[in-house]
Amino acid sequence: MLPLKVEVPPNPILRVQHDISRWDIRLIPEGLHIYVHRPGYTHHGIYIGDGKVIHFVGPKAGPTRACKKCGFSRNTGHGVVETCLECFLDGGSLCRYNYNVPRVRLLITFHTMCPNCTTTERLESGREIVATAKEKLKEGFGKYNLLSNNCEHFATFCSTGTAFCQQVKYTAELAAFPVLPRPVGLLMFYRDLI
Repeated sequence: MLPLKVEVPPNPILRVQHDISRWDIRLIPEGLHIYVHRPGYTHHGIYIGDGKVIHFVGPKAGPTRACKKCGFSRNTGHGVVETCLECFLDGGSLCRYNYNVPRVRLLITFHTMCPNCTTTERLESGREIVATAKEKLKEGFGKYNLLSNNCEHFATFCSTGTAFCQQVKYTAELAAFPVLPRPVGLLMFYRDLI
């Protein structure tokens, strides 16, 4: 007789979903902080509905030829821009940034800090987040700086009223402690519960 395998249902408190590429675009809420993986980093923006995104880009961002759908290109400028979702994704998969994640979830699953999750609460409603993003589209968000004023700073500012970048913190943490052992046994135990 084979031993019975007991399936432990996932604990919703411990579940964090990032990949939303299979969501119906009509169900993506306005004001959602979204991101896409790029080589070596993630690019962030605010979904404003109707397949459009407001995001903060550096001077060399964008395709060399103007997008037929939204007109975005490297030559149309930089700073805070509004583009179609396709230009934002640039062939990548759509992901969502998670706010108000319990600290225990971050520690159990990622054993350090997840660069696309935060314990910070998303204070604004979707409409208020979109209004802030549109305001910054008109006013600007200062000069782009990879470490101190980037796309994630922009998206977190629109969502919480405070600009911060988990990606920079995470990278700095990994650089500062590259040889620390990971708590593999504990991590494997908790991942089995998820």
